[in-house]
Amino acid sequence: MIFRKPLALVAVATSALLACGGGSEPTESAPAASEDKASVAAAATGTAAISGKITYEGEPPAPERVRLNADPKCAAMHKEGLQRWQLHVTDGGLADVLVYVKSGIQGSYPAPAEPALLDQKGCDYTPHMLVMRAGQPLKIRNSDDTLHNIHPRPQVNAEFNIGQPRQGMESTKSFDKPEVMIPVGCDVHPWMRAYISVFAHPFYAVSTGDGSFEIKGLPAGDYEVEAHHGRLKSQAQKVTVKDGETASLTFAFTS
Repeated sequence: MIFRKPLALVAVATSALLACGGGSEPTESAPAASEDKASVAAAATGTAAISGKITYEGEPPAPERVRLNADPKCAAMHKEGLQRWQLHVTDGGLADVLVYVKSGIQGSYPAPAEPALLDQKGCDYTPHMLVMRAGQPLKIRNSDDTLHNIHPRPQVNAEFNIGQPRQGMESTKSFDKPEVMIPVGCDVHPWMRAYISVFAHPFYAVSTGDGSFEIKGLPAGDYEVEAHHGRLKSQAQKVTVKDGETASLTFAFTS
């Protein structure tokens, strides 16, 4: 006697294998989405740059003395007291100024997988001016042996408030949309303040201690560049950059 059921089972198994993709090879004409984004980003980068300096004219405000009596652990870290600088000026150069390309950017730039870091160390934020990408992970760390909380107050992104009571604690968050100068504070220690800025592209910088900055990898073109400081009115300038060349910009702030 001849049984035909095994043939039917083989047919069913073959159909199931084909339905799951086991019987076909991926074609080269349909690249993965990640590869497509990478190619777009690569096409949008260039060899031009913008460099310059942020200056401050006039006498900067005196630093504020911070009272640490409410938290003995913070007081122990700063036995000579803690000063909060409104402006960091060295030989006329202004530090902690965000400089970024405001308009003229084209193309897609996938967010990096490596997280940006906001640390709470010495009862202060490090850095005070943090810049990251939309969709990039943000690692928030408590390096102090005391309670901190991290409370950004964005306008277009989702607000969050995280408590970290133990030293070494870390939390990971992200911001989905570009947004400039998001204020960040610690509700436990009101002198702790920082800013987070989020961009869809990598063309930004923060001025160093002497006020200098540099933005690299720009495609040739016409751009608007803006400079932001948390306590001063922002400024913007237009600039044209060419492949292989560095355009120079100076932003002069005053009281």
